[in-house]
Amino acid sequence: MEIRQLKYFVNAATTMNFTDAARLSNVAQSTLSQQIRQLETELDVPLFHRQGKHVQLTADGKLFLVDARRILDDARQGLERLADAKAVKTGTVHIGLASGLGISALMADVLTEYNRAHPGICLHIVQTAAPRLPEMLRKHILDVAMTFTPRTVDDDLVSRPLFGTRLCAVVAEHHPLAMKDSIDIQQVVRQPLVLPSAAMLIRRRFDSIAKEQNVEAHPAVEIDDLSHIIYMVRGGRWVSIVPDVATLAVRGIVRLPLQPTVLLPTSVLTLKDNYERRAVSEFLRMLSASANLLLRTKNESCDVCGETFIV
Repeated sequence: MEIRQLKYFVNAATTMNFTDAARLSNVAQSTLSQQIRQLETELDVPLFHRQGKHVQLTADGKLFLVDARRILDDARQGLERLADAKAVKTGTVHIGLASGLGISALMADVLTEYNRAHPGICLHIVQTAAPRLPEMLRKHILDVAMTFTPRTVDDDLVSRPLFGTRLCAVVAEHHPLAMKDSIDIQQVVRQPLVLPSAAMLIRRRFDSIAKEQNVEAHPAVEIDDLSHIIYMVRGGRWVSIVPDVATLAVRGIVRLPLQPTVLLPTSVLTLKDNYERRAVSEFLRMLSASANLLLRTKNESCDVCGETFIV
C-alpha cells in the first residue's frame, strides 16, 4: 500500500467520480483506476460499487476512508516536522482574513516585523467570508485564520482573542452628517443605506442592535464586499455601517462612532491537535506579543484604525 494510492482513493471518495478524482490527483483516469484496483486487491475488499461513470463507497470503503485520511494527515505532519528540523528560512504561512477585517494596524506591524526576522518566508493572505475559514483550516488550505469571534467554537478548533473593532457609520467627507461627532442607530436607519449583505456577521450584529432599540434597517443596496460599499459611500449619497478597522487608510470618508458603542471582538483560529510549523508558531507569537505590548503600555485602543485591544 502506497501513499499515492491512498491519495487517489481519498480523492475518488470525496468526488465520487473517477474522472474528477484523476483531475484532482493530476494523473490520467486509467492510472487512478488501476491504482485503486491494486489497493482493493491488496486489501482484499472492494472499496467502491462501480456503476458506469458513477461510483459509491462500499461499507468497507466507508470504514477505510477514515483510516486513509488519518494516515495521509499523519504523513503530512511527519513531513512538516522534518522540514521544521531546519531553520525557519523558506516556505509559506497561509493566513485567512475574514471579509470586513482588512489589514489592521496591528497586523501591518506584525507582517513588517515578521518579514524583517524571516525574509525568506512568504506570508500569503486570503480574504474570504468568515464562515468559510474553519473548513479551510480543516483542509489545510490555511494555517491561521483571523476572524470575528464566533459565538461557539467547534471542538477541533482553538480560538485566541485578539482585539475588538468598533462598528461605525461611514459617510463621504462632504456629506451633511460629516460634521457630527457621533450618531445613533435611529438616525442611521433614516438615511439612504448601502449595507453589508444579511449573511455577513457585521450586518447580523447591526440588525441585532437595531432590533434591541425597536428599529429596523431597510437598505436600498446590499453588497457582500466592503470595498464596493466604501466606494459607493465616497460618492456622497450613501451611508453605511462597517468596522472601524476596515476603513484604515481610506480617504474621502468620515467615520461616525455609533452611540452606544458596538464592539465586535476578533480572534485567531487554528486547528487543534495539529502539528504547528515553526514558521506558523513564530507568526502567532509575534501577533500575541504585539497585542500584549500595547496592553502593557496602556495603549488600549487605536484612534486611527479602531482597534481596541482586549485580554
